[in-house]
Amino acid sequence: MIAYKKMNNRNGKSLGQYMTPKFVAEFMSSLIGKPQSASILEPDAGEGVFLEVLYEKGFRNVKAYEIDEQLGKRSPIKITYCDFLKIPPKQSFDVVIGNPPYVRWKNIPEEWRRLFKKSEYWNKIMNGLCDLTYAFIYHAVNFLRDYGELIFICPLFWTETVHGKHLRDHLSKNGSVELLINLNEAKVFEQVSSTIIIFKYVKHVKLPRVKIIEYRSKQPVTPLVTNRISFLIKNLELHAEKPDFYIEDGSYRAYLSEQFIGGEPWHPVPPTEKIVRKIDTIQDIAHIGDIAEIGNGMVSGLDAAFKLKEEELKALNEHERGSLIYVYKAKTLERFFPSSKPIPYIFTNHIASERDLEQFYPYFHQKLSRYKEKLRHRYNYAKDIPWWHWVFLRNKGLFERYNVKIFVPSKERYNIRGYFRFALIRDEKDKPFYATQDVTAICVKRGFRESVEYILGLLNSEPIQRWIMVKGFSRGGVYDFSEEPIRTIPIPRINWNNSNEIELHRLIAEVVREILTQKRLDKTAELNNYVKRFIELKKEAKIFPLSVFSEHNRN
Repeated sequence: MIAYKKMNNRNGKSLGQYMTPKFVAEFMSSLIGKPQSASILEPDAGEGVFLEVLYEKGFRNVKAYEIDEQLGKRSPIKITYCDFLKIPPKQSFDVVIGNPPYVRWKNIPEEWRRLFKKSEYWNKIMNGLCDLTYAFIYHAVNFLRDYGELIFICPLFWTETVHGKHLRDHLSKNGSVELLINLNEAKVFEQVSSTIIIFKYVKHVKLPRVKIIEYRSKQPVTPLVTNRISFLIKNLELHAEKPDFYIEDGSYRAYLSEQFIGGEPWHPVPPTEKIVRKIDTIQDIAHIGDIAEIGNGMVSGLDAAFKLKEEELKALNEHERGSLIYVYKAKTLERFFPSSKPIPYIFTNHIASERDLEQFYPYFHQKLSRYKEKLRHRYNYAKDIPWWHWVFLRNKGLFERYNVKIFVPSKERYNIRGYFRFALIRDEKDKPFYATQDVTAICVKRGFRESVEYILGLLNSEPIQRWIMVKGFSRGGVYDFSEEPIRTIPIPRINWNNSNEIELHRLIAEVVREILTQKRLDKTAELNNYVKRFIELKKEAKIFPLSVFSEHNRN
């Protein structure tokens, strides 16, 4: 993974250092809404680029901390060399600004990890899935006085992940996000490829909306980019009373979004995404996590060793044919249904000894033996696993409990096909179908009255797929369909006392059955119309119209 502030050879990953370009520090300092007399904290000063910029802008009441005494110094402002995370938040500042380090949990020094686990102050925010950025944001907020401003540049991930929930909740309860700039995959730091954000947070101020700027280009961030972003921010400020105000100008997009509330992921929704906003206004709604069990597929550790071709099945004896399992992989899925038959796999986890494997399962032994050394050196989840076993039978029981399942690739690039693939899987008699780890299963719980065809239709429909695009979890254009992101996908419930809703449920399920039985993907347009009609029927809130950004404002 990456880190911010340039990593030096002496400390490596433990400090997570990549230096901020000066023009970025100048742009971030321009976001300060306080006078030159304001008290400012730079909690992780590095070589002092923020301090240099602040001094040039006339700020003198500046406190700076840095843990690495070997770094150079670019500013006359004094730097105190100590660990910021160990300083109690007894002093308050008007502004905290900087570039916190990014260090994955496993690379955080053991001393800090022990502190995060044992301290009541830290353990409500930090866990074994958090990186060091979480700690710096949390601690920095606690150094702000009322109406104080936090301005940071950092990775996006904490704004969306499940383990960032407690940090987001803390921020929501203690203030508001004023500005969020998403630089997406554009390069900000040398040798770093990740989604970067710059955000401004104001303590103990409740703002109704967040100013959102998106830079959607793979071209590097330059002073021309930050100048353009500054112009867009001013336009949003001029139109702050128009919640529908929207600008799209080449690689840039600017708009006002509803304020982030509680620990929910920070997913701003632009006014152009009318269908997404409509879905979010529906009150009678469930989420996939409410109505289904969700599980990722099983891990062989080396698919090439266990996968069989159809012609190999002829060589199997009775024991071996009884020990096959049939597996779907991501490449075998299409919308609504699989694109091919399940793949036969060797399954030998019930075989205790290599002697039994060789005696009763000769073809299995022969094939697996070709890969013996690779099988011995698989990642084994810290378990003593016989070389002929699958390494992790995760959710095997889930696949066996449900004879009807919805499979989706666990990672998906929308721009490859223009849609996400949710496929209905029905077991054959006494023959459950399984999935490998590149597939996630959605198993609708018994007792849920809406039909599985209705749920499948919604998941493959244009409105719900658009919701996933806007509010789903993605990194670098790759959407994550692991258990937690899938849980949040909305499923409007049917009011069984409403004849119009009952009829639309019937129509949606009926067209999905036609798609399944006749492989009629051209019927998807008809499905989309039914789902849109249903959402219109269910919506309960006014959606603001889209404003057009006038031509003279582009210059």
